[in-house]
Amino acid sequence: MTTTTLDPAPDAFVVVAEVIHGPHATPVLGEGLYCSIGCASAGVHELTASIAKREQGSAFVLPYRGRPVGCAVTRDGRMWAVQILGSRELPAVH
Repeated sequence: MTTTTLDPAPDAFVVVAEVIHGPHATPVLGEGLYCSIGCASAGVHELTASIAKREQGSAFVLPYRGRPVGCAVTRDGRMWAVQILGSRELPAVH
């Protein structure tokens, strides 16, 4: 009998937007899963711009600890943070 050990699957990445200041809003999950931070970077730019456009605000994306982080500030006083999370960084669902 041969025992085979499997390497853990590499992280999949998602893009998530959350309100960090102002009236509460449900977090927004970007479209799809990404295979790398580089691929997910496009998702950060897209989701950040989408929130700013939808809610008539302003947006920018800056690097932070090797990952792009988006910020959208909207007319209703919300500030959204848009970031990349690896599957291992997501909260566990019980």
